[in-house]
This record gives sequence, structure tokens and C-alpha cells, in this order.
Amino acid sequence: MTAIEPADGDAAAPPRPGWNSGRLLTLVVAILFVAGVGFVIARATFGVGSGASGVVAVGHTAPTIVLPGLNGQTVKLSDLRGKVVLVNFWATWCPPCQAEMPELQSVYQARQGGVFVILGVDQAESADIVRPYVDQRHFSWTFALDQNTDVSRAYGVYGIPQSFLVDQQGRIAYIWKGPLSRSELEQQLTLLGVKTQTR
Repeated sequence: MTAIEPADGDAAAPPRPGWNSGRLLTLVVAILFVAGVGFVIARATFGVGSGASGVVAVGHTAPTIVLPGLNGQTVKLSDLRGKVVLVNFWATWCPPCQAEMPELQSVYQARQGGVFVILGVDQAESADIVRPYVDQRHFSWTFALDQNTDVSRAYGVYGIPQSFLVDQQGRIAYIWKGPLSRSELEQQLTLLGVKTQTR
């Protein structure tokens, strides 16, 4: 038999080194998958794009807080209108929270009796856990229990500690995403006219 030669233009091109269309398509699909997973994780962890948490920003009115206190009383942010309130989200198991709380106590002791108060909002723990922790360390500000984390989500808090300084008119004056220091807090209090109490 005579071998049939391919006609001009019909000869198969030799394979080219590098990426072919199949490998390129696989890479694109993999990149899109990783990006999608990253978005889902960010949304779940930090509330990216979540309408449920709203937008809490400096100058906005602080979201409502109505929560049980450590002794069964109801704690309301609205009852503190006219004062400067540090709303501090925390939990007993959180090492950065543990580190900043003595700093908060120092500032609170130096400025209590005046216009400055602290509202510690514990995330997802019971009074039986939080009360002994607070009592043993002699933290003397007001504490509330956000056991179902509704208030945390309203403030867009998906990591702790996180703190919001609320001015006398109920507006957000400053936000700390992470631990705060005594000097940072005192600086912001001074800007709001909160003075150290003389003894």
C-alpha cells in the first residue's frame, strides 16, 4: 500500500511547549474557586458584604444595646445618654482582652464619678462564667451578656477585643479594632472633654 501524504495545510502542527488551552482553563477555574472560598470565609469571619451587621462608623449613632447584666438587671446603652461610654466587646477566654482590661480599669478609676463609663459586652458566655472572672480581678465597670451575639453583629464585631467610644449625644466617636492602650483611650477622652477626677 502507498502511504497517503497529508495535503498542504492539513499537516498537524507540532506540539508547542508551555500552557495549552486545557491547562489554562483548569488554572482559571482553580483561581476562581480559591477566590470564591476566600470571599465566603471573609464574609463569615468579618461580615464582608453582610447587610445584617449594618455599617458602624465614626459619626454614626451607636446601635441599640439592651442586654442582661451579671445580676439579672437589664443594661441599656440609652440609659447612659449624656455620658461618654466605652463599649468594649470581650470574652473571658480572649488573651488580648485579658491584657487590656487592667488598662481599662486604671482609666476608669482615674476618671470615674464624672461623665465617663465603661460597658463591657461579653460575647456568648453565661453569667456563671463571667461573674467570677470579673469579681476575682476587681473590675468595677458595668458588664452585660451578649449570649446570642445579636448586639455584636449589630456593631459588626467578628473579632475581639473591639471597642467603640460613644459620645454624650450617642454617636460613635472612635473605634478600636483590636486591643486599646491606656494612652490611646486617655487621648480620645481628653478630646471629648473628659477630665481626670481630682481626689
